[in-house]
Amino acid sequence: MTIQAPSEASQKVLCKSYLHRDETQGECPYCGQRHESIDAMFDRVSFGNAAYRAMLSAFDFLPNSPTMFNAGGLGTLSACFKFDVADDMESILEVGRKSALVQKWGGGVGYCLSELRPEGAPIRSTHGRACGPVAVMHMYHAIAEMITQGGKRSGAQMAILHCDHPDILKFVSSKEREGVLDTFNISVAATQEFMEHVADAGPRKDLFDEIVKRAWSNGDPGLYFIDTAEVFNPTPDLGKLTGTNPCGEVPLLDNESCNLGSINLSHFVESGHAGFNWDRLKGVVTLATRYLDDVVDRDYYPVKEVREATIRTRKLGLGVMGWADALAMLQIPYDSREACDLARGVMQFIHDRARAASNELLEDRGPCSADSSRRNVCVTCIAPTGTISTVANCSSGIEPHFSLDYTQFMGDGTALPRKVSFGAFVPRIASEISWQYHIHHQAAFQVYTDLAVSKTVNMPSSATEGDVRDAYMMAWELRCKGVTVYREGSRVRQALAKNYVTDIKFDGRRKLRRDGVSLRHKFDVGDVEGYLHVGLFDDGSPGEVFITGVKQGSTISGLLDGVAILTSLALQRGVPLEEMVSKLQGTKFEPAGLTRNASIPTTTSLLDYIFRYVQLRCSGQEVASLEYSGMLCPDCGATIKFQEGCMHCSRDCGWSRC
Repeated sequence: MTIQAPSEASQKVLCKSYLHRDETQGECPYCGQRHESIDAMFDRVSFGNAAYRAMLSAFDFLPNSPTMFNAGGLGTLSACFKFDVADDMESILEVGRKSALVQKWGGGVGYCLSELRPEGAPIRSTHGRACGPVAVMHMYHAIAEMITQGGKRSGAQMAILHCDHPDILKFVSSKEREGVLDTFNISVAATQEFMEHVADAGPRKDLFDEIVKRAWSNGDPGLYFIDTAEVFNPTPDLGKLTGTNPCGEVPLLDNESCNLGSINLSHFVESGHAGFNWDRLKGVVTLATRYLDDVVDRDYYPVKEVREATIRTRKLGLGVMGWADALAMLQIPYDSREACDLARGVMQFIHDRARAASNELLEDRGPCSADSSRRNVCVTCIAPTGTISTVANCSSGIEPHFSLDYTQFMGDGTALPRKVSFGAFVPRIASEISWQYHIHHQAAFQVYTDLAVSKTVNMPSSATEGDVRDAYMMAWELRCKGVTVYREGSRVRQALAKNYVTDIKFDGRRKLRRDGVSLRHKFDVGDVEGYLHVGLFDDGSPGEVFITGVKQGSTISGLLDGVAILTSLALQRGVPLEEMVSKLQGTKFEPAGLTRNASIPTTTSLLDYIFRYVQLRCSGQEVASLEYSGMLCPDCGATIKFQEGCMHCSRDCGWSRC
């Protein structure tokens, strides 16, 4: 195995999220912080096993992020958890408690809300009225926003409601406004009967049309084909698979967790486009299966019910990433029958070898308590691998390439430039591939996957509601366990953004280099925080602006996007920065007030702050002094002024901020 140096994006992610802080170490040359080395991380995550370490450090296989975060310390190693919420206050609150403990360490949580009575239903014990599933979602959303998840990543949750629930229409439209319940994905548990009614234009068609309308509008809800999933339930005597984890790839029993890991298929393509190195792949599958089984025993379980449920079945989720890279290296178009046939063959090989490895563990270590004939009731799963694929410098999960030149944004706004090149072979990107082939790939991998497949069916902005309807029906007909669509541009905020500005061509425009210098700045204005990225021309002057608001709704995010695009175009057409500053400095609207920037301590608006900051950093000019902040003294009502590093009442009534 070859030790691979991290890419620039990989190094950023490792420094920011995975490498443990260690004040005994010297400053990192990449980020300036004191933390463990990458070698130390692999020592920690490999549990002292040399074979595991070689596999991990070669980026042939990586476990899910919580294992990378928390191995060697206190914290869960599992990524996926699922809880059933019973129809009583004790259960609602207890699930909230368990969810908080899980998310504290970076785990994601799925909820089945189908047992909750509808909004307004009478409560006999208190003579009150039930709040309903959507109100419970808002409660769990508030918990997710409160939990810092150990400073690793923002909360990820899934809510699933049965198609027959009286509140299903309210649930379907619960994420109509962008920014509401944004820690949640939502899915409707669609039964076989429901889908058959829809196929025959029966009485449930109106609900299905509403689901399609909302999914076309902003990507939610998806569908969870609950009866299809139940057919493949490996332990039906223990309960039903009423819901999934946040990304939908792990149908789970109540209180279960699952440990995931993914093999980087791009590392197993023979040179000269000769196919896969099956012998080496077999070895890594065997080793990765043993690794994930070790994780089950080494895991820290936040509550005893989760430990009991997980140990009972010992579910593993071995999957893949780098699939689009592997196809491109083999010069096979993603949107081809050849690619789908190969997907089926690769996943069959991985599943069979993983099952064989689990059987070997059965002989060595004994069975799980749920089934005396098996060590692990499940061994395979296809996860989205968003962050670990960045660390491994490969394409995500089984997704096609999003773009050949794009920017990936982390949850805190950190921008990761990503570029894809395979020489003379140019792969088609996600928006160029028909939604039918997205589903064909999902269905091909599902055939030999124990759990489920995380896959987003990407659609162009021109896709119609009819396309979404047909996609949902096709996924059901091909026996997928769930389906999610995303129509490009249907949300203002996206985790991935094509580099449109640098591709626009018109006369008189000054162009930035594709590999150029930029500056990054975190800002706080009032109750809004975000990140400003400024691309610089060779002479150091600004030429491109990206602005990302953290946890903001569509209004503020749309404003920031519009300002960034128009500013970039103006700078590249030669409009002087000073002229823009003179027009926009001092504009007044909320959010406004205090900042955390000593050079610009107060501001009258986001635009005022952004343009004053860019002027200060890029032109070397001092920002204009603002004596008054625009705020009022809470004691006497006079205006507040900034003096000597603090806020003071202009009437000198004695009030000050410090």
